Amino acid sequence: MGAIERTPNGLAHILLSQQETTPRLSPPEFYDALALLLRGIQQRVVSQGLSLEKIAAIAHPGRFLADGTLASGTTPNLGQAFGEFDGLSPADELKQRLGCRVFVENDAVSQMRFGLDVLLRDPAVRPSLLGQTIVYLGIGTGLGAGVSQVQANGKITVVTDGHLFDMCVPGYGQGDKIAEELLTGPAIAGRIKEANLSLSAPINPPTPERISALITDAAALPQHQQVARQIAEMEGDILAAIIEAIHAGEIKKVRLEPQPGGPFLRHLDEPDRAWSFTDRLIVKGASRFILGGSVGSNSILGAAIQKQALLGLRQRGLEKIKIFQIPANSADAGLLGVVHAASEEIL
Repeated sequence: MGAIERTPNGLAHILLSQQETTPRLSPPEFYDALALLLRGIQQRVVSQGLSLEKIAAIAHPGRFLADGTLASGTTPNLGQAFGEFDGLSPADELKQRLGCRVFVENDAVSQMRFGLDVLLRDPAVRPSLLGQTIVYLGIGTGLGAGVSQVQANGKITVVTDGHLFDMCVPGYGQGDKIAEELLTGPAIAGRIKEANLSLSAPINPPTPERISALITDAAALPQHQQVARQIAEMEGDILAAIIEAIHAGEIKKVRLEPQPGGPFLRHLDEPDRAWSFTDRLIVKGASRFILGGSVGSNSILGAAIQKQALLGLRQRGLEKIKIFQIPANSADAGLLGVVHAASEEIL
């Protein structure tokens, strides 16, 4: 959360920022707390003698429907009970509390904007992205995603929020395992804990960062290095399966419904989360994918996952697909991305 000013060249500059843990509150209390934090930022800007244009731009979890409301079951990291935020309009909630213009978009889409901006400034990468449909996969604590079209002049047009955390991954489980269960930081932590059961010395801490360090640590135990490389290869194979399905336009979505003391119920392609025919057609044939998030942009683990995925795609005859890592894992990615979007759409 922070205050940003725009410079003449169109870049955003962060004037000040602060980081807070997302509170586990019911919607009214959550938006009250968010509005309070935003007003605090506004007051800090004014107290420093800086000009303030009262516009709130928010990168918010969840899949946004056409009317600005949140699709069912797409904000599992918010609230105290499952589905509390379903059907709410974050923009309306904050307008009522702040009394100013509010722009809200999916947080992963904001990260995608940031990543594309970084990559398009690289003369070695830019030609490969111009005129292309780009699919963003942000591998971190969850799996964020977005789909954009980059025009010949570099202008970025968001096509869909591309919410893919609940996408079925072909070939895993009974065909109804979703991406968030397989390709995230917590999924990697789960694989480490499973491997630890058979190791003479456990891998600690069981985190993606530790796996990244082990891949290149010559002094590490051989069994630890082996597990680290195996996990990177498994995640790369999963990424290849996800990309192949997206490229084919075969995207099936599953909503997991928790059951007390039992397995999740799995609901396939419900109306407010199923991809439309138009969106499927847009991504069908897409050959440019970018990786972000704390895992996807990691220079060691993310690169190993990328390499394995490209190998798997070549084996599937999809050698034209290219995967680019965002060369910066900025905690401010969503902040910068959403302000860029707001400056284009409401300023």
